Amino acid sequence: VLNEKINELNLQITEMKQMNENLKEDFEKIMTNKEYDHLRKFHEFEKKNRGAVYQLIDNFTLFYFKFMEHKQTDEHFWENQHSSPTLNAWRGLAFERVCLQHIDAIKKKLGISGVLTDVCAWSCKADPNKGLKGSQIDLLIVRKDQVINLCEMKFCADNFTVTLAVDESLRKKISDLYTATNTKYAVQKTIITTYGLTDNMYSGTIQSCVTAKDLFD
Repeated sequence: VLNEKINELNLQITEMKQMNENLKEDFEKIMTNKEYDHLRKFHEFEKKNRGAVYQLIDNFTLFYFKFMEHKQTDEHFWENQHSSPTLNAWRGLAFERVCLQHIDAIKKKLGISGVLTDVCAWSCKADPNKGLKGSQIDLLIVRKDQVINLCEMKFCADNFTVTLAVDESLRKKISDLYTATNTKYAVQKTIITTYGLTDNMYSGTIQSCVTAKDLFD
């Protein structure tokens, strides 16, 4: 009886492995279909061959499940939500997706259209023993000319203001990136925002700025 149970369990494991392989093959077919652009595949910096992440980026689908799937009964819903935290968070995430869908335009604005690049993300957990504070970077443009554009995507109803907190956050991310990866590339701070930057004491620390208009030029 025990041997029968073991054989049955082994058969189930084999079937599950085959199912996973079939799913992986089907998923890869979808991802390599140039006509299917609802998903984005990206990897972490220096992890090209493993740890790929798949992200749904179809804006209407995401909007539908967030705001339309459960029909609103309040006819003034959108007026009441105009400045709500929910809608403000949505604007920020939607702007990030639009940026990620226009990498070629970002490269054009940065003047690196002809430079070989690798577009990726990166993150690390805090580890005081290693001097890491913990960071997440949603867009890195790693260039063949040994420069990395660390891109911060910020939706703003007016010019974006680089505050002390923003400056400290960027410096922390750069420090973590250097410490964790030992990269020798120069890291440049790039802000991608709706209209541009407010001129202040911290804006001069930003090497480049891309606006929403640049994404569609």
